[in-house]
Amino acid sequence: MKKIYISFDVDGTLIKPDYNELIWFKEIPELYATKYSVDIEKAAKLVREEYEKVGEDDIRWYILQYWLDRFGFKIKEEEILRKYEDEVEIYEEALFVLDELYGRFSLVASSAMPRSFIDVKLKKNNLFRYFEKIFSAVSDFKMVKKEDAFYRRICKELGISTRSLVHIGDNFEADYLAAQKAGVKAFYLDRTNSHSTKQPHVVSSLLEFTHRLRNPE
Repeated sequence: MKKIYISFDVDGTLIKPDYNELIWFKEIPELYATKYSVDIEKAAKLVREEYEKVGEDDIRWYILQYWLDRFGFKIKEEEILRKYEDEVEIYEEALFVLDELYGRFSLVASSAMPRSFIDVKLKKNNLFRYFEKIFSAVSDFKMVKKEDAFYRRICKELGISTRSLVHIGDNFEADYLAAQKAGVKAFYLDRTNSHSTKQPHVVSSLLEFTHRLRNPE
């Protein structure tokens, strides 16, 4: 019997996305306001403008140390990431689902985030213990987002065919369509019920996802 791997997106799937907001839209503007003696509203506006100049299609956009250097802040990214690590929050159902699937399947985490962000988040409740491998699009493959090539690279690294990988995530384009295009069995985690949950590969929770795994349609 072939070995099945289950791949979990991180932000919005296992971990609530608030941590990222604190880093990019609270801490960085506050550092900017202090260094350049401007009020926080102006700092937030100027920081956003700088983000937009680089843009999400440039890998530098995702690298925290790049922005700290660009703004001239004398602080390392590790200090900032540790500062907010207590704010990392796991979705309540995530631990139950990981416990249920661990041992029955091989689990991996597959995120677009840089490794430094992933590591802080998976330290929460020692989530690391569940995963055989952890993949970062930015850090491992120098990709700015999860495209079909990302999933094929994961399968290559694992030494499996795309048919042996199941992926779940909350981004319809990056976690569902791109994975499907690669030949991976993908599930879209639609926590807001914006899509019809009657579709076979759309689920409203991780609990429903495990139900679909036990009872494939």
